[in-house]
Amino acid sequence: MLDTAILKLENVNLKIGNFSLSDINLDLYPNEIHVIMGENRSGKSLLMQVISGVLPPDSGSFVLDGRELKYGEYTSCIKNNITYVRQDSEMLSNLTIAENLFFNNMPYKNRALKIIDYDRLNYMCQKLLSDFNLPISINDRVSALGLAQRQICEFLRAYVSDAKIVILDEPFAALTQNERELLCKVVKSIRERGAGIFYITHSLEDVFHLGDRITIIKDGKIVDTRKVSDCTRDEIIKLMSGQYIQNRYPKIKVKTGKVILSVRDLGFEDKLHNINFDLRKGEILGVTGLAGSGRTLLAKCLFGAVDNVKGKIFVNGSEVKISDPYTAISNGIALIPEDRINYSIFAYLTVSDNISVSSLKRFAHALKINTSILTQSVMEYIKKLNITQDPRESILEYSIGNQQKAIFAKWIMSRAKIFILDEPTRGLDIASKIDIYNFINDLVKKEVGVIFISSDIEEILGICDRVAVLSSRTLACNVSTKDITVERIIELATSADA
Repeated sequence: MLDTAILKLENVNLKIGNFSLSDINLDLYPNEIHVIMGENRSGKSLLMQVISGVLPPDSGSFVLDGRELKYGEYTSCIKNNITYVRQDSEMLSNLTIAENLFFNNMPYKNRALKIIDYDRLNYMCQKLLSDFNLPISINDRVSALGLAQRQICEFLRAYVSDAKIVILDEPFAALTQNERELLCKVVKSIRERGAGIFYITHSLEDVFHLGDRITIIKDGKIVDTRKVSDCTRDEIIKLMSGQYIQNRYPKIKVKTGKVILSVRDLGFEDKLHNINFDLRKGEILGVTGLAGSGRTLLAKCLFGAVDNVKGKIFVNGSEVKISDPYTAISNGIALIPEDRINYSIFAYLTVSDNISVSSLKRFAHALKINTSILTQSVMEYIKKLNITQDPRESILEYSIGNQQKAIFAKWIMSRAKIFILDEPTRGLDIASKIDIYNFINDLVKKEVGVIFISSDIEEILGICDRVAVLSSRTLACNVSTKDITVERIIELATSADA
C-alpha cells in the first residue's frame, strides 16, 4: 500500500430527513480493498453516493490525490475516475454485452463522427470473455441475461475501466461459489492495476478473503477502522450489531408431515427437463446451482409465471394446472422472487398496502373491504415481523431488510402453505438474515412447506432439511443436508455429466 491516499474524507456531514452521516473520516489507498460493513440503514450506500458525487454533503473536506478540493471541484475531478457497481444491475438492457462493457471507452473508426469500430469492439469483448472463460456471447443483449450474469458483466465493466476508485456494493450477493471464485480474481486484478476499491458487503467470508482494511459504520457514524488481519469474525459482528451472535443459522427441528407438493417430469423449453421432487409439510427444501442453471426459472414454473411448462404438479395429492400466478396463489403457493424491486412490490404504494394486497378477499364483505379490520391485521403483522419503519411510508423508503420483511408479511397474511423463496436473504445484513431464518422457522412450525433457493451453499446446509442441486438442466441430487458437503455440492453443480 502506497503512502499517499487516493481519497480522504475529513469530517464529512450530511443530514437527509431523520438520518445523518456524522463526522465521517475515511480514506482509500491505491492497491487497496477497503471493506465497508454495517447493518442495513447504517449509512453505507448514502456515504458511497457522497463519494461518487451524487449527493453533496453539508460540510467536510475532500482530498483527492493529495489536493484538498471543494465538493464541486471534487465531483468534476472524480467524474471520469470512479466506477460504482451497485447491487442491482444498472446496465443498458437493450444493448449487447460488448456495447455495455466498453460503453465508456468505445473503439471508434472515426471519433469525430462517433462511428464505432464493431470488429475491434467484438474482438476486445471476446478476448475478455475468453480470458475469464465465461459462457456468454458478445452479441447477447443484457435483457436476456439473468441477475447473476448481469452482475458478472458489471464487474467486467469495472475491470476494463481506467477508474482510480471502484465502488462495489454487495457484488457477490447473487452469485454461487463458482462465480465468486472467478470474480475474486477480477476484484484482485482491479486492485493490482493500481485502483482503490470500496467494497460494501455483509459477507464475513468476503472480508477475510479479499479485504485489506475494514471500516464499520453504524447509525451514520464510523465505529472503527482496522486492518482485516487484526480482526476476528466475532469482533466484526460485535462492532456492527453491538452483540455477539452465537448461531448464524438458527435451524429448528420439526417433524415433517405428509407431502404437500409433488412435481413430476417438469420441463421448460430446453432449459429444464425431468424435474422430480416432493415437499412435505414443515420441511425446508434447499435448491442451489450455478448462475444460469435454472434456479429462478424453476421458481417461475412452479408459480405459473411462464407459459408452456411441461409435466405435472400436485398440491395435497391433487393435480393442478398452474397456468398463471393467480392459480398458484389460489392453491396456497407464494413466491418471494430474487428481484424484489421489479417483481415483488408495488413501488409507489405504502407498506401497509403492499402487505395487504394479496389478502383483500379475506376482508371483503358485500363488495366492500372492512378497512378498519384490515388495518388492524396489517399492524399485527408489522409488529410480529419487527418492521421498524412507518407503514404509511412508500415501500421504496424502506431499508432492504424491512422491504423483505414486508414481502414476507404479505404472503404470511395471505395464509399461503407453500413458500418459494428465491435468494430471500440476498443483500441483507447478518441481523436481518437471522430475522428471516426465524420467520421461516415460524412457518415450518405451522406446517408450511418451504422451497429455499440460494447460491449460498453454507446457508443451504445451515437452514434446510434437504438439498437439491440443479445441473445440466435437471436435479443432480436430492438428499438430506446431513449427507452432503459443500465440496460435493460444488462438484455436482459444476459437472456437465451430473
